[in-house]
Amino acid sequence: MIIFNLDAILVTLLAALFSAPFFGVYYFGGMGEEILVICVSWMILVASFVGKGIGVVGRLFFIPMWLLSIPLPFVITYMSYKWTGIGVTFGIFIGFILLIIGLSYISEKKRLKNLRSEKIEFPDREEDAVVYWQAIKDKFFLPSYLKMTPEIARFNNRVVEALQKQEVELTTIEAFKTEMGKAGSKRKKIDPQAEKNLMAEIDQKIIDLQEAKELLEKVAG
Repeated sequence: MIIFNLDAILVTLLAALFSAPFFGVYYFGGMGEEILVICVSWMILVASFVGKGIGVVGRLFFIPMWLLSIPLPFVITYMSYKWTGIGVTFGIFIGFILLIIGLSYISEKKRLKNLRSEKIEFPDREEDAVVYWQAIKDKFFLPSYLKMTPEIARFNNRVVEALQKQEVELTTIEAFKTEMGKAGSKRKKIDPQAEKNLMAEIDQKIIDLQEAKELLEKVAG
């Protein structure tokens, strides 16, 4: 029985890399063992979210690691410092979330600025289908903190047209294209469900391909 996928190993290695400085401080007597464990638990959380951001979603028992890692620092902190520690940890967590939001906003603004010159290209589908579909998902510009503008919608429709030329099969793509055509209109509002449906269909393709890949590797091993 497989209790973790290959991405989980990558996330674990990333967490170990992030944790290395704390182990160094601990080794030279700069912190106690309890603080070290708390810091490592935070690095697991950070590594899981970084992995999710770059498309490396580790799974334990088919549950995403980023989801499992959210309560981890709180549980470990409570074991050592009770509710006082929880209060401090919660403050750190809120600060971390605000930092992520701020960086995401800056990233979206930067991409919008360079959107007209951004090329619409995809990797070789035959070489790695998972990488191909992940690149498709990442190529769509669906901002979380910026307003959907006609310029962004036109770019998304250019992505749709590029995929249609490659004869990519997506049942939700036409509905998405129709909704993008409403951007900037005061009379028509974009239905966010069209975006969610398209992303869900792409995610399902990625999951199916990853599971098939893991099954083949298990059989080969």
